[in-house]
Amino acid sequence: MGATGSKKIKPNLVAIKQRNQHFCYVDPVFQNDRLRSLNFHPDDVDEVLTTQPKAALSPLEVQELDDLDDVEFPYENIVFEGGGSQGMAYMGAVTELDRLGHLKKLRRYAGASIGAVTASLLALGHSAESLHEELKTAPTMEAFLDAGCGVCSLIPNVISSLGWHPGKTAFDWYGSIIQTKLDNPDATFKDLYDKTGKELCIVVTNLSLKMEEYCHVKTTPNLPIRIAIRMSTSLPGVYYPFQKVTGERKDLYVDGGLICNYPVHCFDGWWLSMKPEDSFLKRMQPLTDVGRLMMKKERFGTFNEKTFGLIIFSDHDHHVLYANPDLIARPTVIPDTVLGRSYKKVMKEREDNIRRHTVVTEAMSQFLKVINDHNLDGNATINMSEFEQAITKTAEFTAAHSKALFGSHLSSPGEIFSALDVNDDGEIDYHEMMAMAESRGAGIESQIIGAGWTSINKPQNIIDCVFRTLLMNVKRAFLESDDNERTVMINTAYIKSMDVEAAPEDIEFLIEQGRESLLLFLRYLRKKQNVKKITVEECNTQLT
Repeated sequence: MGATGSKKIKPNLVAIKQRNQHFCYVDPVFQNDRLRSLNFHPDDVDEVLTTQPKAALSPLEVQELDDLDDVEFPYENIVFEGGGSQGMAYMGAVTELDRLGHLKKLRRYAGASIGAVTASLLALGHSAESLHEELKTAPTMEAFLDAGCGVCSLIPNVISSLGWHPGKTAFDWYGSIIQTKLDNPDATFKDLYDKTGKELCIVVTNLSLKMEEYCHVKTTPNLPIRIAIRMSTSLPGVYYPFQKVTGERKDLYVDGGLICNYPVHCFDGWWLSMKPEDSFLKRMQPLTDVGRLMMKKERFGTFNEKTFGLIIFSDHDHHVLYANPDLIARPTVIPDTVLGRSYKKVMKEREDNIRRHTVVTEAMSQFLKVINDHNLDGNATINMSEFEQAITKTAEFTAAHSKALFGSHLSSPGEIFSALDVNDDGEIDYHEMMAMAESRGAGIESQIIGAGWTSINKPQNIIDCVFRTLLMNVKRAFLESDDNERTVMINTAYIKSMDVEAAPEDIEFLIEQGRESLLLFLRYLRKKQNVKKITVEECNTQLT
C-alpha cells in the first residue's frame, strides 16, 4: 500500500497561449492512451441493463379533464415567471382558469420579463380569448427587434446606447393595449388601481443599484405601466436599458428576470400590502435600521396562502430544480417541426446516455465499494494486490460490472490495473478512478451536479448558455421549498427561452402544455383538500 495523500502528477498539464487563440488547459489524465482504451461500446452494458423502464403515468394525469368543478380555488393573487419564447405556454393555463371561472376571482397580478406582459394584460381586464387575440395580432419578432441597419448597428448601438435595439416598437405596443382599457397609453399603476381595484406588480432590475425593484401602486403609484413593462423586458445587450432620471441622478433599468425571474413572494409580507397598518410611514421605522428593514425576510417574510404562480422550464434544465413530481405534466405529442425534430434527436441521444450512465454508475458504485472494503490500511491509494483481491475475490463485483466499466477487451486484473494507473507508480488513487468514471459517462460533476453538458462553439451558443445559466440559478435562488406547493410547473420540453423561431405548431404545443399543467395543479390541489377534509372529519368523530 502506498503513502497516504495525493500523488504528484507528471508535468504534462499544458496551458497553451498563442496569439488570437483561447487559453487552453489539457488534462493529462485524459491524454493517457490506456485510459482512452476504455472507450464505451454499447454491447458492454447489455448484460447489466437492456432496457430502461418507463415511469408510469401519475394517477393525477389520467383523470378526466372535466372533473374539476368541485375544486375550492383559494387564490386571489397570480404571479408569472419570465420565460422568453416559452411565455406562450401561459395562454393555455389562462384559458383553463377562465373556463373554470377562476380568472375573475383574481385581483392581484405580478410578473417579470415576459411574465410581466401576461400579468399586465390580465390586470387590465382581458379574458383568455381577448388575451389570445392581442398576442396573435402583436408585432412580429422582427418588428420588436427594431434597430436600423440590422447587424451593422450592433456594435455602434451597444457602444452609444448600451444595447442593440431601441425597443420603441414594444413600447408603443404596450401603450396601445393600455390605452384600449384605461383610455391613456401612459396610465399609471394608480390609474389602474383607482379604476379597477386591481393591483399590478412588475419586477424590474435597477442596474445602477444592483437590485430588483417592485413597481406597484404602493411603491411607484405615478409610474406609467408601459414604462415598467419596457424596463422588465429589456434583455441586457439586446435592448437599450431604460433610463430613469431623478434630479441629477440617472438609473438604468433592465430585465426584471436578471435578479428575480419568479417573484412569487411579492405579495407575501407587508411590502406591497395596501392595509393602513402596513403603510411605509408606519413600517419604515426607525430609518436608522433601514438595512434590516429592507431585507427580503423582513419585507416578504409572512407566507400568503392566497398567492399562486406559474413557472416555465424545459427538459434541458428541469432536473436541477426540486419539484413535486405530481405537479409536472408529461409532454404531449411533439410536433414535426424544426425544433421538434431536433429535440427528438437530442432525446434519443440523451436516452442512450441515461441508459449508459445508469449502467456505469451501478457498476462504479459496486467497484468503489469492493475497493474500499479491500483497502485494508484505509489510506488514499490501492496497490495491485489489493486491487486483484477486490475484483476477483468477491461476488458483489460481477463480470458484467467489469465489462460495463472496463470493456470486453480488458479481462485480467493486471490489464485493468495498468489502464487505471495513469502515473505508472504501481498505485491507483481517487482521481484516477474518477477520471475513469468521467471517461465512461459517470462523472459526479458533469452528470449529477450540473445541468447537463452543452457544446459551445458559436456566438449564439454562448449567448444562449449565459442566459440559461442566469435564469436557472435565479430560479433556484428564489424558489423556496414551500413555493413548490403553490406553483404550476409548465414543462415546455424542447422549447427554450431563446427559441425565437418557433413554428405555429410549436406555439400550439406550448399552449397545450400550459393547459395540461394548470389542470394537473388543480387536481393536486383537490387531492390535498380531500385529505384535509378526511382528517378534519376523523378528528370530529373522535371528539364525539
